[in-house]
Amino acid sequence: MSVDIPKMALAFGAIAPPQGDVLEARITLACTQEASRFEVLLQNWDKKYSPGETNAISVGVDGHIDLGRGTNCPQLITCKVEEVKFMSDAVAHYVKVSGRGWDERLFRALVTKTYISQKGEAIVKDLMDTYAGLSHNRGGTELVEDTDTTYQLLKYEDTPVMDILQFIAGSADKSGVIGYDFRVAPDGKFEFFQRGTKTSSVSLSEVIESMEYDKDIHSVRNKI
Repeated sequence: MSVDIPKMALAFGAIAPPQGDVLEARITLACTQEASRFEVLLQNWDKKYSPGETNAISVGVDGHIDLGRGTNCPQLITCKVEEVKFMSDAVAHYVKVSGRGWDERLFRALVTKTYISQKGEAIVKDLMDTYAGLSHNRGGTELVEDTDTTYQLLKYEDTPVMDILQFIAGSADKSGVIGYDFRVAPDGKFEFFQRGTKTSSVSLSEVIESMEYDKDIHSVRNKI
């Protein structure tokens, strides 16, 4: 069975390196304990991406990475460039671009606020609008679904947005069923929905060429 060759499209700010310049790419899509991250190694012939050049890649710019096969190349992550590292040896020049996905905002933003008699979805929307700065609307569709739970008093001081979201998601109910999930989608939009209501249209049957699974405690230790 033939398999289409991998296809990648990426952009860092206004700079869109061609696939031919990509030597390595590593994208980690995180869940609830850490932010997504990426690392891309590019060829840097003639200082193409170096400071002062037309195609210079700068830290702090937003971007995205799309990855697929053949004509199917869906967006995988909306990201922010946090580090640009230039490397050279006797025969070649490289630049390593790395950073994290927009979900890092859920860990970085701290909340000091009191919510009185607020429904779960109202609190979630306020967290996104006031603290995380993430849109929860896609093409006119509200992505934060309603809950049936009203919280009489929630008081926070310097509390990460992620901690509040996990509490709301684990305690809010809809029609007597407790539990919501949430994520920052590949296009950077925030979604909050009832647990078990979303399914994936993607099938990995006969597609995975190799896989590796491991567990470690580094993120837990770092968080402590």
